[in-house]
Amino acid sequence: MQKNQAYLILFMAMLAVGWAAIFIRWCEGLHPLLISFYRMFWAALIILPFSLSRPKKTFRGIKLRDLFIMLAVGFVLAMHFASWITSLFYTSVASSTVIVTTQPIYVLILTVIFTSEKVNRFSIFAILLALAGAIIVGWGDMQFTRDHIIGDLLALVGAICAAIYIFIGRIVRQRVENTAYVQIVYGSSAVFLLLMVLIFADFQIAFPVRFHIYMFLLGLVPTAFGHTLYNWALKRIRAYIVGTSILGEPLGASFYAWLIFREVPPFTTYIGAILIFFGVAALFYSERKNIS
Repeated sequence: MQKNQAYLILFMAMLAVGWAAIFIRWCEGLHPLLISFYRMFWAALIILPFSLSRPKKTFRGIKLRDLFIMLAVGFVLAMHFASWITSLFYTSVASSTVIVTTQPIYVLILTVIFTSEKVNRFSIFAILLALAGAIIVGWGDMQFTRDHIIGDLLALVGAICAAIYIFIGRIVRQRVENTAYVQIVYGSSAVFLLLMVLIFADFQIAFPVRFHIYMFLLGLVPTAFGHTLYNWALKRIRAYIVGTSILGEPLGASFYAWLIFREVPPFTTYIGAILIFFGVAALFYSERKNIS
């Protein structure tokens, strides 16, 4: 796979995950844990035919240690979606987005502490530039009232879980084939989310067909397609680069919201978008030679 193609795949993933906020918005009225469960249920089900088409090749050589690690990653991913989607019901979308998009910092910290990968100063500058853009995108809508503390804390949990998910994925993907990895991670994540639904909410299946369609699309586009491409990229691109590229998600969501709902973003969104674009582009340019 050529270097430019790897970054093209990452860009396609960025475009896909931006749809998540749109589909979640269309599911308004459903419990956030229920939305999270169906998202991962459909993602795991969509990947299943690809796993079963060549099971011996897909799951060959997976060690028991890696299996347990992937199950743990599934739990972390479940916590990410559960906490982030729930945070949207407690705090503003802007506050949640700004806090969740701090995850590249945690990925960078984990990379420096636990791996031998070197991070140059220009890459750090590029990450901070993109992060500043993400903060500017959401700053105009942020609220600092007492009622938003729970939501902000949930968003912080979501950011930390996202960082762990990306960081560990980078390590395990060096040893495990992508289809097997996402099948186990998505499947176990769905199981953990189902348990959360049974404990903290009411499991439902009898609701309008349109909700089933939206949640199927939520599992298909940003998850089975977008997240799977991110996980594919983790074998070839450093974890903190993949994490930083996810900062493009709110930009994609803003564009799709304008396209579908005719929501005109504030002026700060355009400023933030420019910073995110140049930050991510600079990081890609700086790290191209590090693709394996």
